[in-house]
Amino acid sequence: MTFSSEVKDELSRISAERDCELAELAAIIRMSGSIQITTGGGTSINIKVVTESASTARRFIQLLKKFLETAEVEIVVTKEKMKKHNLYEVTASDSEMGDFLEKIGILAQKERIFIRDNIKPDLIRKRCCKKAYLRGAFLGSGSISDPKGPYHLEFVAASMEQAQSLARLISGFGLSAGVATRKGAFVVYLKNGDDIRDLLGLIGASESLLKFEDIRVLKEMRNNVNRLVNCETANLNKTVNAAVRQIEMINYLKRIGVYEKLPPGLKQVAELRLKHPDLSLKELGHLMTPPLGKSGVNHRLKKLEEFVEKIKSEREEKL
Repeated sequence: MTFSSEVKDELSRISAERDCELAELAAIIRMSGSIQITTGGGTSINIKVVTESASTARRFIQLLKKFLETAEVEIVVTKEKMKKHNLYEVTASDSEMGDFLEKIGILAQKERIFIRDNIKPDLIRKRCCKKAYLRGAFLGSGSISDPKGPYHLEFVAASMEQAQSLARLISGFGLSAGVATRKGAFVVYLKNGDDIRDLLGLIGASESLLKFEDIRVLKEMRNNVNRLVNCETANLNKTVNAAVRQIEMINYLKRIGVYEKLPPGLKQVAELRLKHPDLSLKELGHLMTPPLGKSGVNHRLKKLEEFVEKIKSEREEKL
């Protein structure tokens, strides 16, 4: 089961107040439903919800029956040939369906029937109903990536107005939601780990939130360890490169017969560097007589480098 499926399964089992359930149902219909209108012998209005989630199909039927007890529901399950999951098509009909859809702000039936894209304000007047609407939106068309990879949560909407309306609702909770178009669809997305965590909490996915955070903490720990290792490797490379350069300078002095003329302090640090090419400046300092700190050793090696540069300059002038 994917992480998205786990979240939807958890959401589909949440108990809520009746007005919150109405907001949730409205969001499921808006995000994953289509309205079928037939005329001739009277107008007939049906809802068809298509989803890859058994949890969403189950929740839709459960909630619809609470508000339209006489609704006739037909479900068709088909196996997707190119995918590893089923497709659930739930069709619901009722003589009161048009009035119900108007009540939840999806249809308008005055002079002509048309579909509304904005969320009906009365549905989400209370904070708990706003959360319930987001829960239904996720059940209807939401998905979340495996938290082991890059963080990404999204909702797919049928229109830009619908997407922007949902993004405004999410932003009202202080979360950062973006809107983008993709292959003719409109996507509301969150990419920040903190925002995704908070959204899971808002819609009631407590168990999924804990799992998300556990994986997130482990991932951040691994990233921190990798950064430390990379930093240590960089420092080690820097130390090795410096040691190689220092040894080359000392060997140069030996080749031209100047090594023995070095001042005692510089000669001591040069001898220790030749004997211990892998030691850090701090470790070299411990071997000095008397012992020197890291800055003291660094100072002598810089003096040694200046001494070498001076000799090279003098030899070039003679040429």
